[in-house]
Parts: sequence; C-alpha cells; structure tokens
Amino acid sequence: MSSDLRRRTSFGALGGLALLASACFNPEPPASADTDTDTADGSTTAPTSLTTGETDSSTTETPTTDETSVDTTMGADECSAVDAIDTACPDATPYCSSGTCVDCTGLDCAAVDSDTPVCSGGGLCVACTDDDLSFCETTQSACVDNECVACTDNEQCPSGVCQSDGECLLEAVTVRGVVYDYSTIAQTPLADATVQITNVLDAPTAEPTGADGVYEFEGLVPGTLLDLQPLYDQNASIVVPAALTSRTSTQIPNDQPHTVDVPVVPYEWMAQVAFECGLFPTLEEAIGDGSVNAYFIQRSTLFGQLVDSDGKGIETVTKAALRARLGEWSNFQDNLLDEDTEPTEVCFLDADVDSGTYVGTDDEFSNDTGRFVMFRLRSSGGFGQGQLSVSASGFNEQYTTFSSSGNIGVVDMVRNDEPIARDFAIDVYPVFETYGCVECHTAGGPAGAIRDGFEADWSLSPREVWELLVGPGTECPDVDNPVRICTDNPEASLFVQRPLTDLPGMPDVHPVDIFTSIESPMVQIMLEWIEQGAQPPAAISFVEDVYPLFEQHGCIACHTGGGPPEAVTDGFNADWSLDPESVYDLLVGPGTTCPNPDDPVRICTDDILNSKLVSFPLTDAPDDPDTHPVNAFATTDHPDMQLIIQWIAQGANFENDCSHDACTQGEALVPGCTPCVTTVCNDYPFCCSSNWDAACVNAANNTPECGC
Repeated sequence: MSSDLRRRTSFGALGGLALLASACFNPEPPASADTDTDTADGSTTAPTSLTTGETDSSTTETPTTDETSVDTTMGADECSAVDAIDTACPDATPYCSSGTCVDCTGLDCAAVDSDTPVCSGGGLCVACTDDDLSFCETTQSACVDNECVACTDNEQCPSGVCQSDGECLLEAVTVRGVVYDYSTIAQTPLADATVQITNVLDAPTAEPTGADGVYEFEGLVPGTLLDLQPLYDQNASIVVPAALTSRTSTQIPNDQPHTVDVPVVPYEWMAQVAFECGLFPTLEEAIGDGSVNAYFIQRSTLFGQLVDSDGKGIETVTKAALRARLGEWSNFQDNLLDEDTEPTEVCFLDADVDSGTYVGTDDEFSNDTGRFVMFRLRSSGGFGQGQLSVSASGFNEQYTTFSSSGNIGVVDMVRNDEPIARDFAIDVYPVFETYGCVECHTAGGPAGAIRDGFEADWSLSPREVWELLVGPGTECPDVDNPVRICTDNPEASLFVQRPLTDLPGMPDVHPVDIFTSIESPMVQIMLEWIEQGAQPPAAISFVEDVYPLFEQHGCIACHTGGGPPEAVTDGFNADWSLDPESVYDLLVGPGTTCPNPDDPVRICTDDILNSKLVSFPLTDAPDDPDTHPVNAFATTDHPDMQLIIQWIAQGANFENDCSHDACTQGEALVPGCTPCVTTVCNDYPFCCSSNWDAACVNAANNTPECGC
C-alpha cells in the first residue's frame, strides 16, 4: 500500500480494513466512473465518484489533509509477491498468493519464512503452537506466545511434566529402525521380520518388515528400557529352536524419534564363527547333525562391537578385558572358577571382503572392526538366563536380558573418556609367548642382554618378568642410553625398540624382527602400559594363580577324598581336589596368623615362610625330619612357590584383584580383594558388580579398614 494512500485514508479502523480487504481480494481494476453498476434488485445506478465533494469522475480535485478519500488506482501489481509476505496486504492477511492477500491457511509457512514454519489458528505463520512443536530445535521445547522456549512450568508442557533441565517430558516417542543381517558387512536389511518388545506388558508388535527392513513402534514412553527380539525365518538346513533368537536392548530417550537398528544373528553363521575361532574341528560338528549343537543351547552367546563415538571400531582390546556378568557370575576368558569342560570363550571377528561377512579369528586382541563374540555365558546356576551387563575398561557398560538359555545378545560398547587400563599380566605378558620371545629369552636369557644385573628371561612368571623389565630403572634422561622401560619417553624404551624392524642403515641390534612398525597393535598396547606407569601385574588371585598349582604339581594325588587323615588341622581336612572356594576355606580355616613359630598353621600372613603351605612342599634340609612325603619345590625361588608367597604377603585373599585403590573411583572391585573392599561391598553390592563410583569412595572414607 502506498504511503500516499495511507495519508489520504481517514475511515475508521474497521471500515478501512474492510475496504482494503475488498480491494485486495479483487484482482481486477476498479470499475471506471462511467460504468453502470447493477443493484441487488436488478436496476442500474449511475457511478459515483469515490472522492468527496465531486460527482464528475472526469475531474480530480487534490484533497486537503483532513479530507477523507480512498485511492482507486491500487491494482493486482500491488499484491504481487509469490506465496510470501507483501507490504501491500493488511496485518490480518499479510501473505500474497496469486495476487490475493490471504492468511496462512493453505500456505507452506516454512517456505514463506523458515523462522515461522507453523500456521497458527489465528491465520499467521509462527514458530510453534501448543499442538505443533515439530519445528522447534528440540521436540522437548515448550511453546510460549508462539515461541519455542525452555519450559519453566509443568503447565507449559503437553505431557504436564517440565523437567529440571528445561525440557518437557515427551508424552510418547516413536521407535524405528532397520532389521538387518548381523553377519554381513553391509548390514543387509531383512524383509518379513517381526520385532517384538519382550519386557513390557501389552507392548505392541511391529508390522512385518518390507524389503527395506524398516520396523516402527509408536506411542512408547520415554525412559523405558526395551528388550527387542526379532523373529525371522532363517531358512536354515536344520530346525532352529525359538531360544536361539537375537536380543538387543535400548533405553528410550526423551527425544523424537528414536532410531535403533535390530540385528538378526543367523544360527548357521554363528556356528561357522565358532568353527573359525577353533571351538570345533569341523563346520559340520559346529552346526550339528539333524538338530542344533547343544553347545549353543546350554548357555547363551554375546556378539558385540567396540566402537568410538562415531561408530568406528576400536583395536587392541584383549580377550580378558571383556567381562560379561550374568546375575552374580562373571564370565571372561580363562575363568578358572568355570569348571565346565567347555568354559566361556572370547573370539575376535574380522571383515572378509570376499564373502561380504564377518569371520572368526585366533587374534589375541581386537582389530579395526571392533567385533567380538563371547560363547557359553552363564549365571551362577549354570544357565544362560538373566540380566546381563557387559563391561570393558575404557568403555561404557551395556546391558541386555536373556529370557532363556540359548539367547544371542548383541551390544555396542562405546568408548568413553577413560583410558583403557592395561594390566601387565593380561595385556603385555602374553607377547613373550605369542611372538616366540621365550625361544631365546629363557633359562636366564641371552647373556649379552643382562642390564645392571637384571637378566632378560621372559619365560618366568608375570611378576618376575615385570621385575626384570623395570629393574634397571623406568626413566631415561639420556635418550642415547635408554633402559628397558622409559615412562618419561615410552617410545625410547628398549622393550619397544628392540623387537621393531630395523631402519635401513641402522645396526641390527636384535636378531629377530617381531613388529614391522611402532604402529603395530601389540606395540601400541605395550606403549599404553608404559604410559600408564608400567605398573606391576594385578594382585595375585587365589582362583587364577594359586588354586591351579594343586593340580599342576600333583598335590591332588594324595589330597583328595577328604585328604590324608594326618593332615587334618583344627578340624579342617586337607582335600585340595575340591572347588576353589572350598579349598580356600580349608586353607584359612585354622587361622591366618602364627603367634607361635613352633606351631604354625597353613597360612601365616605374619610369618609367611613359616606357613605350612610354603614349608611342607619344599625339599627338606638334610638334617630336618621329612614332614611331607613329596617335595614339589626345590627352593622358595621357584616361580610357582613365589606365587604362593606373594599371595600370602598380599593378605591371602580369595579373589585378590584390586585394579585400583578403594579410595579412588574406577571399575568395580572384587569382593575379598581387601578387607576394606569386602566391607564396602557387603553394604553396597553394586560397588563390586557395576562400578566403584563416588558413593563407594564415600563408603570407603567411612570404613576404618580402608584407611582413606
């Protein structure tokens, strides 16, 4: 509208708007003054000038400023914008469409102005309405005065709940994703798959997937933990029981929509992976003859991926670092408490581009796919059923549920900001045997490799090897004369440099090239251990370190069936053939201190070498009476006797596996690791099953045994 017309118009507001609307809604020019106009009753009237004081339309008088007049020359070109705001239009209908001033009804508000994408009931484009928050930056916003804002009051939220962070709790969330074949690198979508929610009463079942594999649930409450189970006809060569179904879990966030892809683990592929990992001699045996292999039914299986925040696979995670706790039982590689003939086995997978699938390997640590599988998971009752938590140092803990033995869980372990803790015995010590170092570094090691009196014998126990590595020192102020371990310059460490392929022109200081470059995954593990302070092996464990010695040294040949009658002490027999916990109870039952050196018991934490567990299996001095019919160790220097001695020195605890000080936060500790930990975990079990968090540290601060 021209400014001249605005100055010459002096009708009341309502009359003016009506007239302007009339002009704007009529795209044709005004009828000329000499044109007859039909009246409602069919008669014809002579035209009248729109300006006051004149009846001759052929002449125009310039009005004064207080005269009331309307410009009759406004035409379609003054409402010429294309589906956009036009200044020629009034406030109530500010948009021009096909030359007509209109409100937002029928317009695409987002195209008109991206800042006001919603058409309100008042006919104007706005940022949001109470019923339409879809264009707000977050779906948890409140809409106040048609603006997207953080909520401050429950009444501002459709759900009636304003959270403390200023987000409205959503009334419902849509969960959708793709059902796909977990065996394929390309994550092939699966048609005709049905996803079920197995842990929510009256939960809906998604419609069968189409060729794109997409499923969808609507109306789910945020905060709900969903256990998702896909049902899919695998077309296997044998009948696959219902128990052998994949399961994945997700926590519904307060966000809309929530996307989670659901994997299907084909049974025959899983059996093939088990064969490739070396669990079965043939693929046929792994699959089963006529029916599925009971190996996969008796317990449960876990597939997973170790990834960073961008979904990229993480290398160099070792087998023993992966822990899957089912109920009260911790499943991990080489768990000596698992007396089953087929215990938990961990295997890392790799991508085979030729077949387009993942395959099993014999690798000791993860590769750049981050994929792994844990076979034969069980609870303390021996069944693969219950709530499962999966943990690894440096990764967020994950959860899922096994509704029955035989289930196949799938998890993504996402890297967090914590370093991956490297334990010498678990992560580093295996390098010496895996890469053949002990072929030369044994029986004292090469004479030319002795440094400051410390041999290079890597065939000894983890603790002894660690002592030989750090013995010459752990700092290298002189870069031209490094020692084995340089915590101030890890890459300069001889432990790192010696096994590397020599650079051209460099002297060949090591007869065997083990690693092609410092970027080799195993070298990176060694470097991380040094960077973390080159710490010694974790505390000696009775279950993993001491208990196996009774069988290895033939003790159970006599100490079985109740043990020798003459070996009964204070009512506790000496049967070392029992399970680890029973043997431990028999060892410590008579007490663990020896105030009378002439009358020791089996374990003397205050007089270690006088402990019967130490003195009896040793070779007797020529003049001493033969107190034990078999001499298992010539001296206390034997590596296995050193394990026993160190175990007693550390308190003779059942599971002495303290990965960190109880006064600091970290991973869950093990009950019995110290009296402090035992006390705290009796009051707060999650400290030894989930995470040693601030609450656990606070409890330790208030526990006298901890000394924090």
